[in-house]
Amino acid sequence: MKISELGSVKFVKQTTIVQVQAHDNYNLDVKIDYPANSESVIIFCHGSGANTYDNHREIAGKQFNYFDLFVDEFCRRNIAFCRWNTRGCSISDVPPDFVSINMEQYATYCPSTSIQDIITVKNYIKALPQFKKSKILLMGISEGATLIPFAMAQCNDIDGLLLLGFSYENMKDTLDWQLSGGSSMVNMCKYFDCREKGFIEKSDFIHDKLNVRSSLFQDVEFEDLDIDKDGKLTQNDFALQIADYKKQVCRAIEDNDDEWLRNNYSVQITSKWCKEHFALPNISTIMCSLTVPIYIFQGEDDANIPISDIDKIRNDFKKRGKSNLHIFTFPGHDHDLNYLQYIFTGTIPNGLQSVFDIAHSFCES
Repeated sequence: MKISELGSVKFVKQTTIVQVQAHDNYNLDVKIDYPANSESVIIFCHGSGANTYDNHREIAGKQFNYFDLFVDEFCRRNIAFCRWNTRGCSISDVPPDFVSINMEQYATYCPSTSIQDIITVKNYIKALPQFKKSKILLMGISEGATLIPFAMAQCNDIDGLLLLGFSYENMKDTLDWQLSGGSSMVNMCKYFDCREKGFIEKSDFIHDKLNVRSSLFQDVEFEDLDIDKDGKLTQNDFALQIADYKKQVCRAIEDNDDEWLRNNYSVQITSKWCKEHFALPNISTIMCSLTVPIYIFQGEDDANIPISDIDKIRNDFKKRGKSNLHIFTFPGHDHDLNYLQYIFTGTIPNGLQSVFDIAHSFCES
């Protein structure tokens, strides 16, 4: 039992770490932080790659546990917070990610097992005496936000969904967008304050309104980036720039070359993981079949997922006359809803503050 203080509010929380046996007998390392009187429980599903229940990290010389903010903010609102290590992952003392990976076990990490793991942990939580009368919310970020609707479709005892950095497209389409210059243009338009225009002219690059060239584009001329020589920087320029790399990624997935992916792709994924994601059913059908409240929190500067996804899901729900979807978008927020702002300034960004407040309001209703 630990007494914590957040601002002027003191609260008592307890922490439990247990192993929960999954459907295939794999032992999930699960961590639960909960206040004395939990009115509800949030069950969290990670984004893609190697993660632990703490996600201890080091960035720019600063070490932190990613989930400490979530634990404190939810617990002081009488909400328990539960998460678990990604299969094959355990906590290590090696920076910057502090994750040790057992590759044989990690190979079992894929959408089918992740969906069943969500259900397994949910069932475990529901069976605990202190949570029998609690509301249960599933919360996911990035890949986790994609998978929890599939888990929800197999359950009838979940009260709501919180989706952060949510992709409405299949992972294959999202990956294609990322590797066809989409991600690059989101970042470039942010760097040169050209979001509304959607492209960068030479005058924007030279003017360098936000003073990023000295750190991000040192010794780089506009002409070096204008690959198609049309006088402006567009998605096509970056598609041309990374075309060979895109072919290599697609070939590695097709050929089951996990070693290449491990050495050359920024996130630890496997070809099996990719192929299972590519084969998932249309998430639109799943989402529109759900009746529980669904809350989506999306950054407008998300370079992992096109913000246009939001319009697609909104239109699909509208066509079906559904009213259980609630969408919140945040200007100037990235895929992680500007989480690092909290780490480096101590200020909770608007996007994450909204997550905490909406969860609190829902659980009190």
